[in-house]
Amino acid sequence: MSLIGTLCSRQGLRLAKGLSLQQLRVTPAKWVATSACLKATSQPLDSEEGFWDKNKRLNRPMSPHLTIYKLQLTSVLSVTHRGTGLALSGLMSGFAIGMLALPQSFPHYYTMLSSSPSGTAVIFTAKLILAWPFIYHFANGIRHLAWDLGKGFGLKELYTSGYAVLAVSTILSIAAAAM
Repeated sequence: MSLIGTLCSRQGLRLAKGLSLQQLRVTPAKWVATSACLKATSQPLDSEEGFWDKNKRLNRPMSPHLTIYKLQLTSVLSVTHRGTGLALSGLMSGFAIGMLALPQSFPHYYTMLSSSPSGTAVIFTAKLILAWPFIYHFANGIRHLAWDLGKGFGLKELYTSGYAVLAVSTILSIAAAAM
């Protein structure tokens, strides 16, 4: 028995039907890691077997699945950019429709709210909730424009610009809400 055959049999693996090592042209070290080694099963391979049935039989995880996927800053910022765009669209449209539907104008409601005991904190929080998505979306849009110019694609630059966008948007949002 060859070295490859010994390695595969010790691991409970077998060469896929119809394949030989000469056809694969791989070294013994690469051979063990290739997909040509199949797990030995007591069931014969069924050509009619469905995708999900085969994956269940082979005990394969769904990939990428949120329970096994490690979130990265770049993916979180991408989803946040899209979410802030949707939120801004919804909030601005909802505010405009709400102001049209209410019997009084905006200054009337603002005066009522600011004269209440917790009015200042509520107004600051509301302004912060409105300012952060706008400023984040704007700052991350500038980051995307830099990418359109072909700048900032290195891993270190991606993370640096990502953290910079988060810091700038948070600081400017707090400053805008404090006005």
